Amino acid sequence: MSLSDRPLIAIIGGGASGTLLAWNLRRLHVAARVVIIDPAERPAVGLAYSTLSPCHFLNVPAGGMSAVADDPEHFLRWVQAHHDPEAMPGQFMPRAVFGQYLTMLWAEACPEWRQTAVLSCNRVAGGLELRLEDGSDLRADQVVLATGNFGPAPVASVTTELALSGRYHPSGWENGFYERIAPDASVVLIGTGLTSLYVLMRLRENGHRGRVVALSRHGWCPERHAPSAPAETDIIPAGTSATARAYFRAFRRSLAAGVGWHSAVDALRPRINSLWQALDLVEKKRFRRHLQRRWDIVRHRVAPDVADFMIGELANGTLECRRGQVTRLDLHEGQVSLEARTKTGSFTLSADHVVNCTGPSRAYRQMQNTLPRRLLEDGMVRETALGGLRCLEDGSLTDAAGHCSGDLFAIGPMRWGTLFETTAIPEIRQQAADLAAVLKDRCAGSVREAACETVLPG
Repeated sequence: MSLSDRPLIAIIGGGASGTLLAWNLRRLHVAARVVIIDPAERPAVGLAYSTLSPCHFLNVPAGGMSAVADDPEHFLRWVQAHHDPEAMPGQFMPRAVFGQYLTMLWAEACPEWRQTAVLSCNRVAGGLELRLEDGSDLRADQVVLATGNFGPAPVASVTTELALSGRYHPSGWENGFYERIAPDASVVLIGTGLTSLYVLMRLRENGHRGRVVALSRHGWCPERHAPSAPAETDIIPAGTSATARAYFRAFRRSLAAGVGWHSAVDALRPRINSLWQALDLVEKKRFRRHLQRRWDIVRHRVAPDVADFMIGELANGTLECRRGQVTRLDLHEGQVSLEARTKTGSFTLSADHVVNCTGPSRAYRQMQNTLPRRLLEDGMVRETALGGLRCLEDGSLTDAAGHCSGDLFAIGPMRWGTLFETTAIPEIRQQAADLAAVLKDRCAGSVREAACETVLPG
């Protein structure tokens, strides 16, 4: 079959999700033309693995970071062959090393790369038509949204004067602002999680020596990874009521019975999506309101070197973690004025620079000039009640009426809301393998187009 005769699979997004899907399509010898569309300067790495800082470590040890679902030591062997012959499964690698690994997988997948953005996706006779920012159009038989995480949502309104001042930085994952922060400049980081630690580490690498304040609603800092094995007992036993309160009580009973919390969390990891999907919408909202942040703290633990850095900064007084919810950001006499509130009142901080280090936004309708927002406005996809996109088990997206046409898919963070755990490599690698098999069947014509003509309730 000539290249022009083959079905075309368009993957929108060239980070980890898109790269792993393309690699699996190649591995399965899918008879299709695979095109990845992404305006990034470097393919494969995305925002998460584009850092060049040697201090930015993965928060999962090498033994858990294989990109291949049925080969858990794939990444470890690659590290031993190309980076450190003595690397061990429990060792934490720099994120840049994982970026090199993804780059190798990209080279093996060898997809076509369109270095541009997708402006719109419309259904036409015989497929989907993508309008690209470079002025061209692309007709695809199957389209996969693999855009990864979007930047954080604004924590408060930002005046035009502040936005133009160069003193407020809307995302801690951008690389361009570090050179504008003087060594003695005062800095406030909005967020006390892993992103804020990475920003602080990068600042220190660049010679910054000033005092830094990290601020979040709860003021909780990340927990450290420690050697542990998943508990062998059932942390949330079968038959437990599908409520946030019942899950929490079962978890606490396991701890009271002597199970370490590291082991309990790791034991829940393979079951977390099924537990999430058993909750009704009211209970999902209750979990998000009361338990989400606690789970994030114990689930997304940091490498020992990162934890040691944080402890040292706190002990030296060069880092202060404070509790407060940001309510106002403004520019006053050449500095950023930040107002925050707590249960006991409000306070104001002034700093030379403020960096938004909160988590990724999944409120697609609130994002300007993004493909997910355009798809939602056109009724091509629909959100869950908690954000993210509604999809079937294989990642097929449903439209505003609940119909699934079986030619538009999502992978990775785009499935959040339908799934609870969908942003980490262990989940993405399995989704990539499974979706590649689905797309192979679609391209081979062995699955009737009507097989996915499902209507979801609600």
